[in-house]
Formats: sequence, C-alpha cells, structure tokens
Amino acid sequence: MADLFSASELLNIAVREEVTGAAFYRALAAKTDSDALRDFAEETAAMEDEHAAKFRKLLDDVGEYTPRGQSYEGEYEEYLSYLISGRIFPLGEEAEKMAERQKSDAEAVEMAAEMEKNTLLLYQELMQFVPDSQHSILETIMDEERMHLTQFTKFKEEHLR
Repeated sequence: MADLFSASELLNIAVREEVTGAAFYRALAAKTDSDALRDFAEETAAMEDEHAAKFRKLLDDVGEYTPRGQSYEGEYEEYLSYLISGRIFPLGEEAEKMAERQKSDAEAVEMAAEMEKNTLLLYQELMQFVPDSQHSILETIMDEERMHLTQFTKFKEEHLR
C-alpha cells in the first residue's frame, strides 16, 4: 500500500476534523458553567475554523488525487475508514452530543485532548502512505495538532488542578 494516500485525502480528513472539532468545542462552551472553560472552548472552536480554512487552501494547492496501488477494489476506502473510525471527533451532531455527555469540565478537557492526540497519531501513521514530495503538507497539519495538545495541557495545569 505504499503511497496509497496523498496530501489531498489527508487534507480532506483534516478539514472534516477541524469542522467537527469546532462543533464539539462550541457545544462544550454552551454546556459548561466555567467562564474559563467557556472562553477556552470558544477560542479553540475559532482556531479550528481557522485551521479548516488553512487546510482548504492547502487542498486547493495540492489539487485532486486518484488513489493508486490498491490490491483490490475498495481497499483504500476500507483502510482509511478503519484508521479514522472512533479515533477522532465524530461527525455532525454526534460531536455536539459527545460534548454534552461529559460529566465534568475536567472530563471534557481530557476527552478533547485525547481526540486531538488521536488525530495527531492518525496523521503520523498515515505519513508512511503519503508520497515523500507531500510530507511537508502533512507536517503542517501535524504542527496544528501539536499546538492544540500544548494548549490543553496548559489549560489543565492552570484551571483544573
């Protein structure tokens, strides 16, 4: 499956992840009684919106991609689905419901940090399937996810201890 994915697929995943992440953070902001968490969640949602726009621009730059190297029809879709299933933010209203199910601010922040970490791990896993010429685009995505993890750690230290 070498070079099965290109940056365009990963950017589409990144856009989806940022959009669903923003929905999660907005729902979290609406749910919490904590001014600090509300502000943090709203700021994070705005960053997710900015990241989605950034990734859409990168997607325009890399153009379309047709998968190659499949051993059988649908291998590409199956593998990608397996990698993202249950590991990153859910789609649409499910992201909002996930935020509403959190029993405490600490649990919500832990859940968000875990999802961000899983997203970063997904991109690291997919690096081996992206042509070398497109690694810098994937690195850009991963830098954004690292930034989120740093921000969550800082928030937990300052507000949840």
